[in-house]
Amino acid sequence: MVLFSALLLIALATVGGLALTLLQRSLISQVDSQLSAAAESLVVASLDDTQQTDTSLFPTEYAVTIADLNGLVIRQNSGQVNAASPKAGPVVGNLDLRSVQQRAFTPFTSPAISGSGQWRVLVAPITGGPGGGFIGTASVALPLNATNATMRMMIGALLTVGTLVLAVTGVATYAVVRGSLQPLRRIEATAAQIAAGDLSSRVDPAPLSTEVGSLADSLNTMLGQVEEAFEVKAESEARMQRFVGDASHELRTPLAAVRGYAELYRLGGIPEPEVAQVMERIEGSATRMAALVADLLSLARLDQGASLTLGPVEIEAVLREGASDLRALDPTRPVDLQVESGLSAHADAAALRQVVTNLVGNAAAYTPAGSPVELIARRMRAEQTPGTDSAGLDGAGRPDEVSDGVVIEVRDHGPGVPEADRARIFDRFARLDAGRTRDAGGSGLGLSIAAAIAAAHGGSIECLPTPGGGATMRVVLPQPPNAQPTNS
Repeated sequence: MVLFSALLLIALATVGGLALTLLQRSLISQVDSQLSAAAESLVVASLDDTQQTDTSLFPTEYAVTIADLNGLVIRQNSGQVNAASPKAGPVVGNLDLRSVQQRAFTPFTSPAISGSGQWRVLVAPITGGPGGGFIGTASVALPLNATNATMRMMIGALLTVGTLVLAVTGVATYAVVRGSLQPLRRIEATAAQIAAGDLSSRVDPAPLSTEVGSLADSLNTMLGQVEEAFEVKAESEARMQRFVGDASHELRTPLAAVRGYAELYRLGGIPEPEVAQVMERIEGSATRMAALVADLLSLARLDQGASLTLGPVEIEAVLREGASDLRALDPTRPVDLQVESGLSAHADAAALRQVVTNLVGNAAAYTPAGSPVELIARRMRAEQTPGTDSAGLDGAGRPDEVSDGVVIEVRDHGPGVPEADRARIFDRFARLDAGRTRDAGGSGLGLSIAAAIAAAHGGSIECLPTPGGGATMRVVLPQPPNAQPTNS
């Protein structure tokens, strides 16, 4: 507001100065025109009436001075300014012929002989006589009292009007600026609330065509991203805390077993016939700890974006190895292998084998002995995407969006997974049965590792119900870049 007022003051001063200059020039020009028009007649009248002594017969507005060629004043009329004193006229300077010729017919402003008045003066030589030569000089002057009074009145008017304009404009600018800054004050208040911890606060929206509206929209977008980042960070920290707690809990039992047996052996509390059995238990606990640590390292590498050696991998060979592992775990279990011919995935071979191994081990651990398991691999049909059934329909019976890829399914016919737990089973150390022993149920990292590997390949994994009962673990992986999609 102060800057705007200063600029307005400069503008008013410039315009006022220009107006005064033009007005003064106009008034002086009018006076000069009067002098030029009246000079000849006044000088002639003065020469003809040199014998008169009654000064009232001369024109009262003008001050006329007649001098000889040497500048000696012959006749003088001081005008109406002070008729009683011949010295009341202007200061005209030397009126000798040489001085007059240097400034002839060029009006100039001169102070009064006495007082503070000003005159506009015009000097010129006088010609006459038989030969037309110079016979004298003359000066004609008009007082500038009216001109100066007009200028003073104009200056007063400009000062008054300028002061009023400056005051009114300053008040109006102050009000407008404060009103315009109200949205910014609300933004400031919102920022204070966010700084106090309320990340859900948002700036009141405004028209995007205004600067404040554009700023509010940008801030709200940024605040949404910040809130989301904080939520992700908090969730990540909570997940990490749970992960560390679960890992500590999982490692505590085998460590305690190894330490207990070692102390018992050191104290001689183990009979000689049971030493082999105790060593076997120590070895089992150490093996369990080694497997758990290996799983944790695998997850850590995947979380850190471990590089994968991607290339075309034959799905049939990988699933045959999985079927062999499943038969080794439970020779009585029927295993059905269904793989489309020539099917391959763009994946890391070792990582893909680990996914299949984990899924097969999960099916063997949580289903009744002897129950059948199907290992199925096919190209994803054009209308089928993750979350659809085998017919390519979603839960509502609608075809999903088009996508290309490879689908690997491990179907079991056990008790299945409750719908509320189908997403949770891929969490780390997830246990659906609180009463399940660790020896029977594992560490709870197998499905987490499978999900992390699928995500690292740009794919996905999900748990679906098996028709007739059971659980189906479906993995979707991308096809090799040169593979041709099919609608069959």
